[in-house]
Amino acid sequence: MKKRIIISLLVSTTLLNAMSLDETIEKALLHNNSLKQISLDVEESKANRTAKKAQNFGRIDLIANYDHYNNARTLSPLTPMDIVGGTDGAYKIPTTNDLVTAGVAYNVVLFNGFAQQNAYKISDVLYKNSIIKSKLGHEELIYNVRSIYLSLLSLDEQLQAQKAYSKAQYDLYRKIESAYEIGSKSKLDTLKAKNAYEASLSNEQKIQANIEILRATLTSLIGGEEFGSEEAVVIDIAAKKDNTLESVDSLNRYRLYQLKSDIATKKLDSSYASYYPKVDFSSYYGYSMGPNATTNTSPITHKTYLDKGDFNNETIWQVGIHLKWSLYDFGSRSANVQKEKLALMSAKLDEADVKLEIDKNLKVAKSKLLLAKANFNAAQSQYELLHEIVRVESVKYDNDAVTLTDLLDYKAQEKLAYSKMISSKYEFQKAQYYIDYLLERGEKK
Repeated sequence: MKKRIIISLLVSTTLLNAMSLDETIEKALLHNNSLKQISLDVEESKANRTAKKAQNFGRIDLIANYDHYNNARTLSPLTPMDIVGGTDGAYKIPTTNDLVTAGVAYNVVLFNGFAQQNAYKISDVLYKNSIIKSKLGHEELIYNVRSIYLSLLSLDEQLQAQKAYSKAQYDLYRKIESAYEIGSKSKLDTLKAKNAYEASLSNEQKIQANIEILRATLTSLIGGEEFGSEEAVVIDIAAKKDNTLESVDSLNRYRLYQLKSDIATKKLDSSYASYYPKVDFSSYYGYSMGPNATTNTSPITHKTYLDKGDFNNETIWQVGIHLKWSLYDFGSRSANVQKEKLALMSAKLDEADVKLEIDKNLKVAKSKLLLAKANFNAAQSQYELLHEIVRVESVKYDNDAVTLTDLLDYKAQEKLAYSKMISSKYEFQKAQYYIDYLLERGEKK
């Protein structure tokens, strides 16, 4: 049975704002601006759903108007009996040039082909859709933080190895330089050793620059708090984890496309609303008032009923039910229905495609996990071999049995094998984290 290999990643020596991986994820979930924006989208869709529901109950309006006319108006509509009622009927009616109306109106849609009900259902689905997007946003952020964090740890370990390699190259250079001074080594060997040392220092600077770039990226992901250094993570190459997906239907990523199909279905239902009549109810209760425009004196009875400037008011109320039914619109309704049918077909195709894509991505991720494990084992074996070869070749060079070029070549191969071993173990863990992302189990429940 193959011995279980547990690899502990090296820790950066910088202690400023040191954060573990879990702490970094926690800070990102609390302070990431993109997640805050997604949370606002959830609240916005919730408010929109509330507004759509409230529309089913109609609206109450307070109405107030002031109008000045060049010709006097009555305070309320007249009927024939108002005009001819009695000897002086017309002279009892107040008029005004300055009409003020104030009242309360209530209006509600009684039936519009279920369009309003479908609008609420769509808003409810959109709210659920925003919640799912929020959950997926959390999963994506967790995966991004994990991936960058592992890349940082990989570079940390490579930097430590590069520094050790630079020191070894410097020691070799100084040794050859001393040998050259006493005549046992050539000037060419001295220059080759110096060049190898300078090249190693240059690689150190490149690695350090990449580390700073990744730390700046993490600083952005956690909302701007300075990210100084990272802590060790333990990777178990031999560990076996259950990466089985029981059902695609359980994934929010697939559920998102199911909801899009639901929305398309409800939009299709709404498009049929234009074939039905629209019925609404309206009511009003209020007052019309204003100063009388003239002195109302009957020429028959000589009786004055109203003086000019007398303030009068009339109570006015009404209730009504209104129906509107579009009989023909030259094909506009049928075209709109056809458009929504096509949109539904497209949504169903997208739903089927994402199911296949999830299955494909999971298979690819599992293959990459196995490949990273195989690459690590191969790189580890190669490194062990080259490490021994370098030890032997160093002894040979000291005894002038091989050239410096041969020794430097083996050292470069050894360093490359070590770098591959470092990269492959981190790629293994990244592949596992990507599977966790696909299975939506990155966030702790």
